[in-house]
Amino acid sequence: MATLNNTLDAIERHIGFPRSRSTGIARRLQEADLLPSGMPGVPPKLDQADVCLLLATLMSAPKLHEAVDHARAYAGMTPGGAVLSADAPDSIPRSALEYLELKSEIVISGEPDAVEDVRGHRFEFVHGWRELSAHTPEGTVTRFVLPGKLASHQQAPHRIAGVVKGEAFVELMKEIF
Repeated sequence: MATLNNTLDAIERHIGFPRSRSTGIARRLQEADLLPSGMPGVPPKLDQADVCLLLATLMSAPKLHEAVDHARAYAGMTPGGAVLSADAPDSIPRSALEYLELKSEIVISGEPDAVEDVRGHRFEFVHGWRELSAHTPEGTVTRFVLPGKLASHQQAPHRIAGVVKGEAFVELMKEIF
């Protein structure tokens, strides 16, 4: 488990997201009970899911008042915008956050070859609409969007995304956990 302060420092160091901005967004997520708050004299402890949620929210660059909506959207985005039924195969990630958690688990306790594969990934968190694009070293792209949306269609005139290279993601997770 990592503390919130250590996580925010590591995100600034490895991803380059300024601590001055990340603190406010983390506070909004805590107020909405999406991140743990800790207790008096005890810093909040984050697990892998919390770190992935915080990273996705920060990189999607919401305005401060939109942070909670962005966080909840990442918990609901599915591969290709598919509407997944309860009997869908377990091999399909249920959300963009579950996908990021899977990649963080590989980094923390996976085989060296699998960790190297994650190093070659590129994660794009789109600013103008809800989308996570995961680019693999083999050149494939998995797009997570809200269920019912078309992942193959741009949803605004301009596409701007916060990019996290796999190398930075691996170093971030290894430092925190």
